[in-house]
Amino acid sequence: MDINEQKTAILLIEFQNQWTQKGLYHRLIKGQLEKRGVLENTKNLVDRARERGIKIIHAPLVIDSKNKRGWLAFLTFGKVFTKGTWKSEISEGLFREGDLLVKGRYAFDAFIGSDLENILRENGIEIVFVCGFTTDQCVAKTMDTMTKKEFNAYLVSDCTATLNSFFQKRTEKKFADRVVNSNNLLIQNV
Repeated sequence: MDINEQKTAILLIEFQNQWTQKGLYHRLIKGQLEKRGVLENTKNLVDRARERGIKIIHAPLVIDSKNKRGWLAFLTFGKVFTKGTWKSEISEGLFREGDLLVKGRYAFDAFIGSDLENILRENGIEIVFVCGFTTDQCVAKTMDTMTKKEFNAYLVSDCTATLNSFFQKRTEKKFADRVVNSNNLLIQNV
């Protein structure tokens, strides 16, 4: 696959402390997160991408407990990915000055309520490599929307994690012709 760096981005969905630091959400994906080396793979991928001038876009889920939007905010009483707390902060070592930050997101699909589409279009992005949590939910829903909006979206398998290998494999099968590995991407492309 040929990559035009100016038209390519790495999208990081929910690389936030809620998933990567101690707590319930971390315990839910810890096995897959560690077994697959997701954090290290992702850090390596974004470092190499930055060297090539590829844009890094962060799509955090941030819930404002005083102004709840979306069913997740109400279901959790605003106690997850909470604005202004360590839970909503981007995981250490991933965000750098110059990265793009999606704002307004309140649903599993990173497009809902956010400025993600505007960021992609304003930056002339056509190819997006998607990383994040959880593979079968937020990542898959965002990939579906991205494809409908005619972006070339690829799931970076070893930079995603979910509850177990069954859900991971099922999602990878769904996007079979759109699944890549960061190691191959790093060597051949990024």
